Amino acid sequence: MSSSVGRNSLIMATGTAASRVTGQLRTILLAAAIGTTGLAANAYQAGSMIPQSVFTLVSGGIFNAVLVPQIVRTLKEKDAQERLNRLITLAIGILLAMTVVMAAASPLLARLYVGSDDHQMIALTTSFTLWCMPQVFFYGLYTVLGQILAAKDHFLTYAWSSTGANIISCTGFVAFILLFSKANEQPLEFWTADKIALTAGTWTLGVAFQALILFLPLARIGFKYKPSFGLGGFGLRSMGPVALGSLGVVVTSEICGIILTRIATSAPQRAHELTGASLFSVAGNATYQNAYTLFILPYSLIAVSVSTAMFPKISRSIAAANLDEARHDLVSALNNVGLLIIFFAAAMVVFPEPIIRALLPSVSMDETMLISYALIALSVGIPLGSAFLLIQRTFYAFEDGLHPFLSAVMQYGFTSIFMIIGMMVLPPEHWVLGIACSVTLGGLLALPLTLMMLRRKFEGNLGGREITRTYAKAIVAALASGVVVWLIKRPVVALLGADIRPVGGHMSWWSALAICVVLTIVLAVVYVAVLWVVHTPELISAYHSILARLHKTPASEDVAVTAQPEKSRRYVNQS
Repeated sequence: MSSSVGRNSLIMATGTAASRVTGQLRTILLAAAIGTTGLAANAYQAGSMIPQSVFTLVSGGIFNAVLVPQIVRTLKEKDAQERLNRLITLAIGILLAMTVVMAAASPLLARLYVGSDDHQMIALTTSFTLWCMPQVFFYGLYTVLGQILAAKDHFLTYAWSSTGANIISCTGFVAFILLFSKANEQPLEFWTADKIALTAGTWTLGVAFQALILFLPLARIGFKYKPSFGLGGFGLRSMGPVALGSLGVVVTSEICGIILTRIATSAPQRAHELTGASLFSVAGNATYQNAYTLFILPYSLIAVSVSTAMFPKISRSIAAANLDEARHDLVSALNNVGLLIIFFAAAMVVFPEPIIRALLPSVSMDETMLISYALIALSVGIPLGSAFLLIQRTFYAFEDGLHPFLSAVMQYGFTSIFMIIGMMVLPPEHWVLGIACSVTLGGLLALPLTLMMLRRKFEGNLGGREITRTYAKAIVAALASGVVVWLIKRPVVALLGADIRPVGGHMSWWSALAICVVLTIVLAVVYVAVLWVVHTPELISAYHSILARLHKTPASEDVAVTAQPEKSRRYVNQS
């Protein structure tokens, strides 16, 4: 990757890291305020997910597939300021209309996502949804303004504004905890407007800050927005097929997401009806979302940063018919992302319990075990999700909306079928685990077919051997390091005063943190050692780059830049 992509990826990675740290703090406070099981936890997760799903429908059909290529083209025109004003005005109009319509439809959406006839659950989910629905507008505005900054290589505020959003939301949860303590077992009557405002309302306020703050860096680079109307001159009509294909991707994902949410949300109630199990002892939607929150951390930090920084460059290369340059950037991104992502996958598979306790200290050990099963199943698929994201963005750079749609139909179709089968054959206590396994299996079956479609875009040469070789070496290194850590895990846990058992286990936050540090160091040493022994080019290149910088000599242009990362969806890998 070029130095500009590497620099921008680093900015995105550090910004995303800060966002994920504060986002994790927000998740901790959320769990401390309303728990990870029960009425409030499941209702909040569904209510906050619905606006994100609605926005993803809009962004998938219009913004990601159409807007970024149009921004890149518009900036080359003499009347770029006027054209951008019209693009922003168009986007704002669409977002306002969508937000108003979806807010009015909140009760229907709540019933659609909640797979239960529980009137209390539906009522509380509707309330949370209404307070969160303005996020549709502000997420869209953030995307539009952020992509203008990205196209002009100004990533700093774009990358860091979400950190401010998380801090504002954390403030609301802290106030809630100080005023009302933990409310996971409170009845519906407890949830009055002021309490919902402190949880969902402050989150919406944070998202508003995240979007509006981007006007400042735009002003600094000389862009001042003035409403301007008109659609001519953009070539939007020619982008229609791309938008339709991209919209199809998201619609397919949303159908899968609705199935997932309904199954996960109904699991505790169904288990209670069949076996008398406590609603707080069965994994539900909140359990899955907490597992997904941890699972998505490395994906967001690495894959999303790379794709965000890489997409404008690949778009320019493809627009100039420079397939060799585009192929080089894509292969480099896939390989470097894969090496890092597979390491994180190994960690989450081998020692999920201390990771959960370290990152979610407010959850109990019983809740930790429920989350860990889903996290293990999801983590196996982290490399698949990262590859899908990079491949999807490359298709859009070709202005191709059909093949991402076909890929999504396969991925989400397989996932939905597996989830429904799991619900039919598994007891409700295991439905969430079945969902996590289905997500991974769906991606595993669809990825090879998607790569075959992308290969045709590059005239039959995608660099498949190089990609396969790198991923094979990373998997071997992950297996070797995973076995070593698995063998020492139990003694290390016991030595540090913890006990990992489904019943009667215990682990303090300090113990969890210490266990994570020790096991991560061992995992990293063995992982890197195996990669070195099998002569992994990306590792060797990075090593020589570090030596060159230490000796203050220019590094090779071919040095691989690792570490890069969208805010992903909260149920199935997609962007």
